[in-house]
Amino acid sequence: MQADAAYARLREAIVDGQYPAGARLTEVEIAETLGMSRTPVREALRRLAGDGLVRASDRGVIVDLMDEEEAWHARTVRAALDVLVAELAARRQKAGEVSPAALRAAEEAAASAQTYLERGDTDEAYRHDQRLHRQIAEIAGNPVALQMLDRLADRLEVARLAAAARAERARGIEKKVESIHLVTKVPAVVGAAHFDGDVLSDVNGHAVNGANGSHGAGADKPGADGTPGSASTKKKGKRDDDGMGRLAVPVLSPDLAEEHRRLLDAIAAGQPAAAWLAAREHAHG
Repeated sequence: MQADAAYARLREAIVDGQYPAGARLTEVEIAETLGMSRTPVREALRRLAGDGLVRASDRGVIVDLMDEEEAWHARTVRAALDVLVAELAARRQKAGEVSPAALRAAEEAAASAQTYLERGDTDEAYRHDQRLHRQIAEIAGNPVALQMLDRLADRLEVARLAAAARAERARGIEKKVESIHLVTKVPAVVGAAHFDGDVLSDVNGHAVNGANGSHGAGADKPGADGTPGSASTKKKGKRDDDGMGRLAVPVLSPDLAEEHRRLLDAIAAGQPAAAWLAAREHAHG
């Protein structure tokens, strides 16, 4: 069906960052791009809204972005599901229900993540780490858990790309500030700002150089101000004027290879308890 094709193509474009958070999508423009009528596009957008990837606006829909509190809750649920599917995968392996090819695919994803991490390409390392977790979810054989993980992964990827883009823009701002050796004054395009440690903040105390997060759920928990891992005084759940909250960029563990090894060894050995523990330690850093 055309609606299924439109849905798949739009979902891929959003998760890949072709349509970033805040991008406005209209039925007419999307239909022209996909070479379809507006009817399947309308159905695809309705399904994407159900997935939480887009939301209605005054004109068409826009690619949605979770605020920081919702993102933290999503990461918490994602971590719990990763632990669950690791245990289920080990149980299925113990019962002889997992193919050697599936285990090899998981091993290859882990190896690729480590290779890219050693090269300093954390973005690709993160993508392969996520590929590993999805492979484990497939091995687990629970379609409901897999569907929930896919939906959470898509929304968190949109948030990750948005946070990375903000961090990149902030680095450009900081370089500009450093280049003219000013602290109490910054270019008019930025507005009055100040440094608090290594955080560049505006006059309202909002950090403008992004925030660091962690791979797992625990360290991303919002503090008293609702901002994960930052000095911002921004209230929990509040969005910026562009509809986007400040979200932490996930950081891979320096012990990634060892964490992957413990997890995969436990699954391959058919040890549910060990797989559960290894997945929990990996998820929570």
